[in-house]
Amino acid sequence: MKRMKQLAIYTLLLLILAVSGCKQADDLKTLKAFSEAKYELKRVDEVRLNGLDVMDKTGPNDFSPREGDSLLASVSDNTLRASSVLQLQVQLPSPEEIRSLTVTQLEWQLLVDGKETLNGVVEESMVLKQGLNTIPINTPVLMTEVEGHRNYEGLSKLMTLMARKQDLQKSLTLQIKPTVQTPVGEVELPNYITVAKPGNS
Repeated sequence: MKRMKQLAIYTLLLLILAVSGCKQADDLKTLKAFSEAKYELKRVDEVRLNGLDVMDKTGPNDFSPREGDSLLASVSDNTLRASSVLQLQVQLPSPEEIRSLTVTQLEWQLLVDGKETLNGVVEESMVLKQGLNTIPINTPVLMTEVEGHRNYEGLSKLMTLMARKQDLQKSLTLQIKPTVQTPVGEVELPNYITVAKPGNS
């Protein structure tokens, strides 16, 4: 009787390990699929800098003196924060397989004419899935440093493009590097993924 009970316990443990192993294999397969997916930024529904709505701003003259001084001070102190709602299209290699992936942290960087200009980290977790994802974000906006000095040149170029009301898509590249939840803990993807790049025209 005792031996049968031990055998039943061993059988149950083996079954749990087998199921757990299958789940880990499936999760790792999901991670691989999302690392190979195509990402496209479809739309930006909202952009706020330090709580100020800037979606209808096209240049420096659209800001009041108080708003402008506040934003410039935040840029100088590297305390600028942005909140936004992004519409991100995710196209998996095998779209017929329904999967989702939990992102626990998201590093991002904005390149102007191919040069890193702004960066930040989104700390809130989010779930990505096949298709269109609505992603609310809240992140610091920091200037990239070049040899220990902030890249004011890139920021100046960005502001010039905005002031001239030029098509920003021709000059801007947005890249992300997610940290994702896996069976063995959190894993940061090794390389940045381009989600929005300069247009051809």
